[in-house]
Amino acid sequence: MSREPAPEESDPMGVLETLSDESYTGVNRCWPCTILNLGLVGIVVMFLRARNRSRASLLIGVGGVAVVYLRGYLVPYTPKFAPRLVAASPVPDEWFHGESAHDAATQDTMAHEERDSLAEDVELDGETILRELSAAGVIELEGQRLFPEATVDTAWHERMDELAAESLEALSTSLQASLEQVGHAEPYVDDAEWIALGTDHKQLLPRPVVVAELAAYEVLGERLDDERLRVAGAEAFRMFLDRCPVCDSDLVESSSVSCCGGHLGPRQDPDETLVCPACEQRLYTFKLGDN
Repeated sequence: MSREPAPEESDPMGVLETLSDESYTGVNRCWPCTILNLGLVGIVVMFLRARNRSRASLLIGVGGVAVVYLRGYLVPYTPKFAPRLVAASPVPDEWFHGESAHDAATQDTMAHEERDSLAEDVELDGETILRELSAAGVIELEGQRLFPEATVDTAWHERMDELAAESLEALSTSLQASLEQVGHAEPYVDDAEWIALGTDHKQLLPRPVVVAELAAYEVLGERLDDERLRVAGAEAFRMFLDRCPVCDSDLVESSSVSCCGGHLGPRQDPDETLVCPACEQRLYTFKLGDN
């Protein structure tokens, strides 16, 4: 008589990973949203206990805290309405935006300043960059989405893999050797890895950004003669990343503010970003105002 196969055992860690949402937890956690949701859970628990429903209050309490821990919030659409509530409230904005340990570490006596891209000094608008890249056959339009041309994309990823394997010092040397406008580059490490540009007032570029942009810059050199367009195009290529070029973690969508209250006004939304949760670095910022 044949035996039925034993049912597969569920993997608790796999279930937790399925339920978790890195967009609103870890480095992206919005603490005001978290506190608000935990407060609401507490109110419901106290209400149930007052009505002598101890078992229900225990289940709600444990379940609510678990959901907030794994997903960042319990009440649906909290990330959409909470920022506007906080922005319109009389609570001081600095309560939600105190200096983080990371910010304090980078603001040392050397007056280091974070930099978003190698293309900060290139005055080309996004529409012009994408139009020129498309005309050169570097990017292609598929439906409503843009993609790197297949051979360019392959070469870009292969070069990123090579640069990611280099030491921070070797990467600094490669950057300085490839880009004429980079007069000096050296490693810098605090709670993250950076490439410091300049000698006096040093500007810090995150290592994943340098890997992605330098690889794109070198690959685009085979298709583009315009130096400014190569630098600007290298920055634009970061929008096509789906994994971190250094640690290979999946990138998550976040926003340009780390928590509620970061808006200048109740009708203003933050820019969307691509963030590596492992490196705790922003890989790209989608400017909502750009057309």
